[in-house]
Amino acid sequence: MHNTFTSRLKFATALILAVSISVFAQSGQQRKIDPSQIQASGKISGTVVDGQTNQPIEYGNVVLYKVKDSVMVTGSVTSDKGRFSLEKLMPGRYYIKISYIGYTTRRVDSLFISPKKMEYNFGKIKLTPKNVNMKEVVIKSEKEQENYSLDKKVVNIDKNLANSGGTALDVMQNIPSVTVSADGSVAVRGNSNITFLIDGKPSALAGLGGSDILSQIPASAIASIELVTNPSAKYDPEGTGGIINIILKKNTELGINGSFMGNAGSGDKYSTSARVNVRKSDINLFASYDGRFNNFNSAGSTARSSFFGSESSLLDQLSSNKNDFRMNNFNVGGDYDFSDKDVLTLNFQYRKGDFGGTNAIDNKTFLADQLSDYYTRASDNDRIFNNFNYTLTYKRKFEDKDQDLTADAMYQNSTMNMNQNITQQYYNTDLTPVPGNPLLQQSLNDGSNKMLLLQSNYAQPLKDFGKIEVGFRSTFKDILSNNDYLNYNYNTASWATNLLSANHFEYKEQIHAIYGTYSNNIDAFRFQLGLRGEEALIHGDVTSQNLSFDYNYFSVYPTVHLGYNFSDLDEVSMSYSRRVDRPGPRQLNPFTDYSDSLNIVQGNPKLSPQFINSYEIGYNKSIDKTSLVTTFFYKQNNNMISTVSQILPNGATFSTYDNVAKGISYGIEFIVNSPVAEWWRLNTNLSFFKSKVDDNGIIGLNQQSNSWTAKLNSNMTLMDGLQLQIMGNYNSPTVLISMGNNGGFGFGGMGAQTKLEAQYFMDLILRKDIMNGKLSFNLRVTDLFNSRKFNSQTTGLGFVSLNDQKFDSRVVYFGVSYRLDGKRNFEDEQGQKKMNEEGFDELPN
Repeated sequence: MHNTFTSRLKFATALILAVSISVFAQSGQQRKIDPSQIQASGKISGTVVDGQTNQPIEYGNVVLYKVKDSVMVTGSVTSDKGRFSLEKLMPGRYYIKISYIGYTTRRVDSLFISPKKMEYNFGKIKLTPKNVNMKEVVIKSEKEQENYSLDKKVVNIDKNLANSGGTALDVMQNIPSVTVSADGSVAVRGNSNITFLIDGKPSALAGLGGSDILSQIPASAIASIELVTNPSAKYDPEGTGGIINIILKKNTELGINGSFMGNAGSGDKYSTSARVNVRKSDINLFASYDGRFNNFNSAGSTARSSFFGSESSLLDQLSSNKNDFRMNNFNVGGDYDFSDKDVLTLNFQYRKGDFGGTNAIDNKTFLADQLSDYYTRASDNDRIFNNFNYTLTYKRKFEDKDQDLTADAMYQNSTMNMNQNITQQYYNTDLTPVPGNPLLQQSLNDGSNKMLLLQSNYAQPLKDFGKIEVGFRSTFKDILSNNDYLNYNYNTASWATNLLSANHFEYKEQIHAIYGTYSNNIDAFRFQLGLRGEEALIHGDVTSQNLSFDYNYFSVYPTVHLGYNFSDLDEVSMSYSRRVDRPGPRQLNPFTDYSDSLNIVQGNPKLSPQFINSYEIGYNKSIDKTSLVTTFFYKQNNNMISTVSQILPNGATFSTYDNVAKGISYGIEFIVNSPVAEWWRLNTNLSFFKSKVDDNGIIGLNQQSNSWTAKLNSNMTLMDGLQLQIMGNYNSPTVLISMGNNGGFGFGGMGAQTKLEAQYFMDLILRKDIMNGKLSFNLRVTDLFNSRKFNSQTTGLGFVSLNDQKFDSRVVYFGVSYRLDGKRNFEDEQGQKKMNEEGFDELPN
């Protein structure tokens, strides 16, 4: 649509100019121009993009100079779409310089503003990264291209070989600042309280955690990932660790385009993906299917020692799990350009998942080294969820490319049903079965999660005074959860509901927000100021126990982002944001959960949100072909939500939640990207961070943790079309100190310390491209040395627990993918060629 619009605009301009020249020539005389009547109406505009990835460069510097004396006339900073516009220019000869940290500065000469030509629209202006030779073959094997702006880091993963059969969870392991533990938990700089977005919108999937959501998104469907550790006021402030926004691919090329992929892995793991789009004129239709069918196994052990005065007991648990994962994703939609400036997008997505598995636990309790209690617990479960997502998006374009209006309406409806059958067999101390029938139980769970999202955003450039951006966002959530437990009565041969364990809970939440940001640049200094106000309305009902609660509050969230370019190779940035962690439905639910007799949990409806002040200072430096990014970060939480636990006389733990602590977390991070040779590139990420918790003497807890993580990504082009990627990860031993409700202290909660042992692993991917890259074959090995484990030690008031768990992590995958590129019709190709020749789409060299 952009090419069509530009062609039409260019044709109209040329036609008007031709007619004007013709009329002027026929007049037979040339009219003199009165200088006093000349107005400052000249204009120069364009879009700055990365020369490799074509991704827009945000906050790039564009400065206009006079040719006569090289005096700076005016300047601008590019928008989040890479666009700039210099207006109100007097006739004269000029040149411009376009620069951004880590890129070669580009100069464009011979700009002559005159009454005959008052506007220059250069289309795309491509900047070349300083540490990359565009002609080297190593470009083809580069894993990712990172772009930094004031409020986010954008990682383009199109070149990441993890795309070959991996998932979003696999990709996360290669994102700087992000760690993924053996059990799939994702953390940013040690903080697991993260908000996950898909195309800037929340994903409300009933019964799914963050790792489940990431596991169902194929890496091949992802265009880029935005890591927002200190978000601006435009973003939802939820999540103390920041935001991870997954941007999905969307092809809008003319003709028929598509991609197809299939993968098979050891241990019965299969995936397939197909996506296609058809664009003609002003209509673009797209559809995709993704399927994942995997089996996973795991095993673990727990040894917990409990102390009651002079007596002690030991709980010895052994567990084994077999799980199967079935996921089908369907997506269909279309774009309609019903005018040159208006685009309407309708998208429908359906997800269906089936999680099944069996679990066996062997429980032995010892008193004074003598077996006192022994039972086994076997269960099989089946969890099915369905998700329907409807999205309507409207976008209005203006003559000024930095000005735009967007509006979104999204409705999600997710349902989840899980049935679990449990058999518990008791044994005597001589290991013989207790006479009688084993205990038979059923756990029946169903739930729904409905969400309506309404939002709109408007950006308005202020000529020579920067840009403002304003918007609103409203979300409405309705979450319903029903849990029933049944015991089998052998005498009546029937199932009886345990009313004490029935939990029927309904949670309603409304969050209404308005926000505004102002950004500008003064020479080499750029800044963005923002303010967001939110009203939260929360209501909960435990219908099974006739309990209810209400909690309403209003809060403001200021943000500040500053940046200064010392040169094209040096940049320093600073940022501040206020964030929030709202208590989740499970934490607020006052129901007492006895489903696990050894771990009893009760919610607290009196919980209040925890607010976090986050600060960052960053420095970017380019040395020859090497780039270095250094970031200092500091977070402070004065109202931390924590688990409060105690040991009961029967050896079980009783846990609830409360705002009983304050905490801080700070550290430093280094990211180094350097080419070793033309065919070999290394990317290194080191993070050192420390966390502290102080409970103000309430329950006797003062904790601190020193941790560090390291990542090394090696990308090599062995020969034309043959690429090798090796990824190594190391997480040091660490004490779990949660800064949010998605974290926790492991078993025992507050009043306990859970220390994780070191985790390290290596992945290897080999890919061969043929047919000009259209057909690819890949071999991927995860956890090459089978070293990933999840071992921990928890120490609390009255107990010590050693926990070991090993997952099915070493897998060998083989896959094949094919890319279909449609051909544009002859007129479009000729029109595009003409635009390129005249410099509207790309600046001449």
